[in-house]
Amino acid sequence: MNVFQESCCSILVVLLVFLVQGSCVDSDAEVLHKAVGDSLELTADYPKDDLEVQWKYNGNIFAEYQKKYFKTVEPELFHGRLKMNEGNISITVADLKLQDSGSFSIVAEGKSTQYKTKFIELRVHDLIREVKIEYNVSWLQSQNICTFHLWCLESGDQNPSYSWTGHQIQTQGSHLNISLRPAENTTLNCTADNTVSIKYTTETVVCTETSKTPSFPQKYLLIAVGVGIVAVVIFGGALAVCCRRRNNKGQGESEAGITVYEDVNTDATAKKRSESVTNGMSIYETVNDIKPSQGLPQTLYDKISYQRHPAVSPSTSSPYQDVL
Repeated sequence: MNVFQESCCSILVVLLVFLVQGSCVDSDAEVLHKAVGDSLELTADYPKDDLEVQWKYNGNIFAEYQKKYFKTVEPELFHGRLKMNEGNISITVADLKLQDSGSFSIVAEGKSTQYKTKFIELRVHDLIREVKIEYNVSWLQSQNICTFHLWCLESGDQNPSYSWTGHQIQTQGSHLNISLRPAENTTLNCTADNTVSIKYTTETVVCTETSKTPSFPQKYLLIAVGVGIVAVVIFGGALAVCCRRRNNKGQGESEAGITVYEDVNTDATAKKRSESVTNGMSIYETVNDIKPSQGLPQTLYDKISYQRHPAVSPSTSSPYQDVL
């Protein structure tokens, strides 16, 4: 039983030492915030005599210094962005990117000395470029107040911290709710901060009894109404032009005498083709402009011969008859 207790005590001591060491490493780590495009200098600030140094990123060695010479171990890790300075035995990572965020460490030893490892926690951020406030407002008739729901938006970094001031308030977060009495107004300030950059903006809100629609979509509503009006005007104009062209075309055809069916006249008073159709555009036009002579062929099928058949009497028949 004593042996078992001693074993348990030994295990607890080991775990305690491990936890203490881990907490010491975390507490010793230097946290650096950098903006995209900045540089990170990692200096081996140790005695230079017989100094050997390793630079690590997330536990992987990417550069070394031995016998007064630098050597790149993983050139693809920060390809084309590493600068080595023999004067202070440092390595600079240039043109930082968001994905460079992580843990760096500098491990160094002398001829017979192991120096304390230096830990650096790097956080790379985008710069905050713009901040704006947008809001919804509604009128509560039962309480005779306007309620405003505001939110702060920024372009650039994805995870900034927000703070609000104004209207006798000071609070954190990207959203804010306030209430105002009719004709009351207030100016609010929203600030976005991500350690490497800071931007702010202000917005003045006013309570009116007609505040029944959200102000944020109002601009889109106005745009939609404007587009609708323009579309109606264009459609109406196009329809008017089409109707006018159609009316003009109908009048032109009527005046020009264009028709599908025209009169077929056999008497001598029939108009000539040149008189019946002004422009000659017709499918069926006046037949027999001029009465032909009796001696010429009058049908599509008519026998042409030097000797004509005698006149056909009622007692005789022929497939070819005179057409009068």
